Amino acid sequence: MNPVTMELTYMVRGADGKEYGPASLEQLSGWAQEGRLQPQAGVKRSDMDGWAAAADFVELQPIFGSAASTAAATAVAQKATVTRNDPAAAAQMRSGASWFYWVAGLSLINTVSAFSGSSWRFILGLGITQVFDEFGSTLSGGGKFVALVLDLMVAGVFVLFGVFAHKAHKWAFIVGMVLFALDGLIFLLVQDWLGVGFHAFVLFCLFRGFSACRRL
Repeated sequence: MNPVTMELTYMVRGADGKEYGPASLEQLSGWAQEGRLQPQAGVKRSDMDGWAAAADFVELQPIFGSAASTAAATAVAQKATVTRNDPAAAAQMRSGASWFYWVAGLSLINTVSAFSGSSWRFILGLGITQVFDEFGSTLSGGGKFVALVLDLMVAGVFVLFGVFAHKAHKWAFIVGMVLFALDGLIFLLVQDWLGVGFHAFVLFCLFRGFSACRRL
């Protein structure tokens, strides 16, 4: 910055119609950081006769970029503070998100049980994986392998829902609950009321996690 630029001062026209200054470039930077100087505010430099928007000054543009970054950092810090100050909601969110892991894990255990010839299963498992298992058992050759691949893909999707839900992504709760509710229709169609009941219970737990996520 040359000496001439350093000697320049600025007048600022506030939202109240009053004029403030003369102020140095450093002072304007401070005002912008504090939110007192907006890009659209009227500014007149000491070497000008007229007024112009603050954002039109080349030397002021970096100031507003820095102010925006500071505001974004402040917003992130405030969000983190809210999370720390509401540990109960954070714990409830994580508890709800963990059900995605349980559903995926128990569904795979049901798959292993089906392939081993056992008739028992966990009622918390997914209905769609049981459909795949039944379909695979009717096929010769690699039918069970195809069913296993499909089961792993479905379980992987629910694991991803759990990962993103733990990170407070509301969409993971919403999409996961919709898909799990649709899966519950399989039990409803075959009139497996115990499976329907446990699907309803898990959906309730997921909804509580979603509600806590919204509060955070």
